[in-house]
Amino acid sequence: MKKTILVAMIATTLFACSSTTEKKETSEATTASTSSCVKEGPEVDMIKEVITAYSAGDWTKLGTYFSDSAKSSHNNDTAAISMKDRIELFKKQRANIDGAVDPGTPNIEVATVETKSDSKYAGYKWGHAWITFKSKPKGGVLKSSLTFVSFAIKDGKIQFEQVIYDTK
Repeated sequence: MKKTILVAMIATTLFACSSTTEKKETSEATTASTSSCVKEGPEVDMIKEVITAYSAGDWTKLGTYFSDSAKSSHNNDTAAISMKDRIELFKKQRANIDGAVDPGTPNIEVATVETKSDSKYAGYKWGHAWITFKSKPKGGVLKSSLTFVSFAIKDGKIQFEQVIYDTK
């Protein structure tokens, strides 16, 4: 019986020591980076306005939310293109749609992730939107497309967008 109690005490001591080490490592990792995620605020409002401008086909207004050097990548593009070129593609696509595009009620979040080890993305916020666009091609039937968009936002402008959607 004494051996069982002794083994239990040793195991408990080892477990307690390893837990302290794990807590210390977790604490150090937490201080190395900070992050937050919000569902309201100026960047969320900007993303809502981007979606509204796109849905209405207001290309001039849409362009105002992107930096002059903004890049856009859709699905498996091999290279990003300028947002100005993307808007020109949107204009051509919209010519085949009857009326406006309905974005439904998008789910939008903006995350701030700051890491001390990577200064490349210092000051960026990451906006994400899940949208179910509904549109009717001219002479066709109403179709629906689930779309995910990720925006890299810095200095109040979108610097990059990555869009993923079903092309069928």
